[in-house]
Amino acid sequence: MALYSKQSVGSVIPVIFTNHIFIAMLKLIIFFTIVSSGFCGKLSAEFDAERAEMCGKSLTPEKPSSNPHDDKVPWGMAINYVRGRDNGTEYYGSSILVSARHVIAPGFMAIRETDNTFKQWVWADETTVDFAACQENKMEIPKKALKKLKIWISICQDVEQCGMHIARSVIQGWYLGNCQPGEVPFGILLLEISSNVPQNEPFFVPVCLPAEKKPLFIGDAVHFDSLDVKNGKAFITAIPAKIQKCGANIGRFVQSVCATRGSCVEGRAGTLVKKIDGRETGVAVLYSFEAGCTNDHYVSIGFFKDELCSLAGICKTITEPVETSSKQSLQFLLATVFVILFL
Repeated sequence: MALYSKQSVGSVIPVIFTNHIFIAMLKLIIFFTIVSSGFCGKLSAEFDAERAEMCGKSLTPEKPSSNPHDDKVPWGMAINYVRGRDNGTEYYGSSILVSARHVIAPGFMAIRETDNTFKQWVWADETTVDFAACQENKMEIPKKALKKLKIWISICQDVEQCGMHIARSVIQGWYLGNCQPGEVPFGILLLEISSNVPQNEPFFVPVCLPAEKKPLFIGDAVHFDSLDVKNGKAFITAIPAKIQKCGANIGRFVQSVCATRGSCVEGRAGTLVKKIDGRETGVAVLYSFEAGCTNDHYVSIGFFKDELCSLAGICKTITEPVETSSKQSLQFLLATVFVILFL
């Protein structure tokens, strides 16, 4: 008996072809599910261990950069942020790389108060902030507000070293800070970029994060990592600074840090970085500056160490052996993909 006695050959082929399409589509769905789980979102323990191993190390290239600060601050990033409902007003400031796909930036780049009463806050797209959405000093940034942000990861001066005009959109973000009406939004932004920084480029190194909530003391020597713009070009800068006691008018928040800078580059924001256990460690993000940068006000990064761990998987602060290395994890991932696609 013919296998397809009640159907013509022509009617069977579309069914077989459709089945092949379905299987191929299913394989692709599984493939992208595996890849996305391995390369986006919260860091796995293995990737976090890899980050902790490489973080906070300034570069010592055979050919030094034409701007020495490029080698000293390979975690320096730029950020475009727009305020307004439509095109709005575009601003340009600095941010800092804390993992291959996470950046920390000042809170005011996405959220601000509307008047001197501080009773109403708005996101970058002018939508009103719902204070009820803030739980335990953290609040997810709405997708429309995220579209107002763009991270420029290549701002060093030597194109052959770090590329040129490499940008990433922001796909997820959190505001970490106080969320009380009647107060200023005093916090930082934790941002996840659309894809990892180039893995084959040794220039991009994340800064380390502190193991303690309060890693600073009055008189500590630190440096202020930021950027400046001259003749249409952005330059990474690293300016000596010193931790000092906050004045009564600005030091009312538990996450407050104050410092004075050796020289003043106003208007571009930046991060205080301190060498801890031989590694450059991001300790505070600029909130506001005084005239002459003599008593600048910063938000502590260490204060939010638990949130950075739970939300981004940035947890390790020292290098420890792990049961499964990143290389083994990658080999397993590639083997799994091969089986799905070709077997």
